[in-house]
Amino acid sequence: MKLYILFALSVFGITGCKMENLKDDVNELKDRVTLLEQQAQILNDNIKAMAYILDQNNLAISSVEESQDGSQFTIILSNGDELTLTIGKPGDASLVPTIEIIDGYWYINGVPTGVKAVGEDGTDASIPQFRVEGGKWQVSYGDGNWIDVEGGNLDGIDSLGDQFFQSAAISGDGTSFDIVLQNGEKVSLPVVSLVCEIKKETTDAVSFIYGEVKELDVKINGGEVLAPLYPAGWRAELIQKVATSDEYNYILVIYSPSAPLSRVSADNTSEISVRVTDGVEWAVDKIKVTATEKTVEP
Repeated sequence: MKLYILFALSVFGITGCKMENLKDDVNELKDRVTLLEQQAQILNDNIKAMAYILDQNNLAISSVEESQDGSQFTIILSNGDELTLTIGKPGDASLVPTIEIIDGYWYINGVPTGVKAVGEDGTDASIPQFRVEGGKWQVSYGDGNWIDVEGGNLDGIDSLGDQFFQSAAISGDGTSFDIVLQNGEKVSLPVVSLVCEIKKETTDAVSFIYGEVKELDVKINGGEVLAPLYPAGWRAELIQKVATSDEYNYILVIYSPSAPLSRVSADNTSEISVRVTDGVEWAVDKIKVTATEKTVEP
């Protein structure tokens, strides 16, 4: 009986030890996964910030907010979009893919992707997005397909890192946001009071039936308001609200084509632009629109 009890206690002790070790392993795995997710998020945020620096597309910076420790900056653009720029510490990025832009194309771990980093001739650039899956870095270019990064295996874990920026600071007079890139290049972006934001319910194209008219709220501050730009077959106008306390102080009235566009015209899916300028800087926001036939219920 004593032997049985001692044996039972011994087994319990070993089991307890194994359970504690298992808990430690699970907690360590959770911490590692969480840290990798944070690392991927920082990488994705910084890539978006870098893409903006390369191609500002007439989106002005209306304000910049700095975190208390000075390691993170929230950039508010004139169309209301926000970018997050994080400054890493030296040596942090040993497990983060190296990302470069050479001749206008993205290179990852020194390998050319063939994907444009800078839009030209009316085409949009693609911004890569990263994640960690199955112990490997993967990349997607907005088409829903995830590809393993060459040389992107993760054998361990390191602290959070930054791949693009050495430092960043808001100028003393608040008129510029000054950034030093990882390669030592200095970039100074103006901070202006221009605001031009179309209130959007979705990032997808707004669908119209041929001949339909829709109104969208617009927020504009500072500078001179210019007439909207619109494609052939469409029409748009800006109307200022009278004596309103609403921050969206303009209405964008959009008139869709009355019939399908001819082959000479562009695709039925197009963009309408709202613009404001102070003579030097510009703030622009765009919205995609598409026109279709009215569907008949069966």
